[in-house]
Amino acid sequence: MEKGPKMKHTTKRTIWVGVAILTIVVIWIKWDSWFYNPPEPVYHPSPEPGRILISWSGDATNSRDVTWEGDTINHQGTLQVTGKSFNGDTTTYNAKSKILKTSGGASAFFRVALRNLNGGETYQYRVANGNLWSDWYSFKMGNVKDSTFSFIYIGDVQDSINGSAGKLFHRASESRPDADFMLFIGDMIERPHDAYWGEWFRSGGNLFRTIPILATPGNHEYHKGVIQRLDERWMAHFPFPQNGPENFKGRACYWDYQNTRIISLDSNGIQSLPSALEQRKWLKSVLENTHKRWIIVIMHHPLYSTSRGRDYFYLRTLFKSLFDQYNVDLVLSGHDHSYGRAAHIPADQGDDKPGTVYIVTHASPKVYDLKFSDKMDKLASNTQMYQILDVSADSIKFGAFTTNGSPFDGFTIRKDAAGIKSISYQQLPNNAKYLMPTNRFLRTNSKKDIEKYNLERDQWLKNNN
Repeated sequence: MEKGPKMKHTTKRTIWVGVAILTIVVIWIKWDSWFYNPPEPVYHPSPEPGRILISWSGDATNSRDVTWEGDTINHQGTLQVTGKSFNGDTTTYNAKSKILKTSGGASAFFRVALRNLNGGETYQYRVANGNLWSDWYSFKMGNVKDSTFSFIYIGDVQDSINGSAGKLFHRASESRPDADFMLFIGDMIERPHDAYWGEWFRSGGNLFRTIPILATPGNHEYHKGVIQRLDERWMAHFPFPQNGPENFKGRACYWDYQNTRIISLDSNGIQSLPSALEQRKWLKSVLENTHKRWIIVIMHHPLYSTSRGRDYFYLRTLFKSLFDQYNVDLVLSGHDHSYGRAAHIPADQGDDKPGTVYIVTHASPKVYDLKFSDKMDKLASNTQMYQILDVSADSIKFGAFTTNGSPFDGFTIRKDAAGIKSISYQQLPNNAKYLMPTNRFLRTNSKKDIEKYNLERDQWLKNNN
């Protein structure tokens, strides 16, 4: 029997009421994780220079930038630098400064841009707030005549106050003491509070004062809300290039180092169609005008997720065709609190040449539940990692290591004189001990779900060993 107009109207109204109720329930359940920002505790910065960090915003061959923090009483920041080419003299710079107020307090931030430095030379510097001086620290410039360099890649940190992340940072540095820089993939902090920024700097210690730091923002550097907002301390702490799209300067940007271009995308800043298209348009322009041997993209959210219930299809829609078209070599990501390597993703062009290698990693004590995606050639959960990359004119050697320094994953991308790429892999078989369900999964899932997990794991191992 055909429904009359009145019945059809009632059915539509019932559907809309159901949708409204479901929406309200979902928002109520997800309110804290989507919208709630816990109040920031009151903080009082030290009058002495703190949170000293070195990076670069200009030409990496002859420049470095130093930032630091202090209280709001001493508005005058000073940096002194010396080195072999100074012939025993010391040069003094007055810092640019600004006061930054948040709901928990206020700090003064200082920045000095060092220019016309010499490749291969070691420099010593110290900074001051008023007449309160830091210790002396040193940094070494890269050798401009050598295309070989190394860097350390760290995933999500998200450590608690007085946590243990610093042990992993220093283990990584001990593994490659001559690393040219350290790269963080976002979520360095648990939430955008001063105490958590302080924890990250405490964990880094002297490393951040002597090795240049590069980073891309994650969602935990943002304040939650319908429109999320990047914490103001990001721009104050990190003196990154201002070569990004207009609404993403200092977070979407690129650095050129020797024969490599490293491009940062602010994946968490993609909160609308205009913001997505702005970054895509900028990325296309940057890739079109890249003439470096190697191209590495860093972004917090991965194109190919390693965690259950997650799928960043919109990032693949936005960026994968550009990665394929312009032969991006590596995409380094985090966010999913597990490890994954995808190296057999077919290019949009449909050929069988090696394409982009996608990496997901983390260094956090928090671990998430794995999904056994057929996109992944390597997986791990319940463990923290650090990564070391050695770059030369004809190869990128990648290694992933557990907290005790044991090798977990490794591969080498090679390019011949014509730019033809090949990939070889270190013989490190997948191991079931790195694929066990997390404690949270065991607590919150039924026996049937756990059995299904084990079956998926065993099948994935069979297919990937």
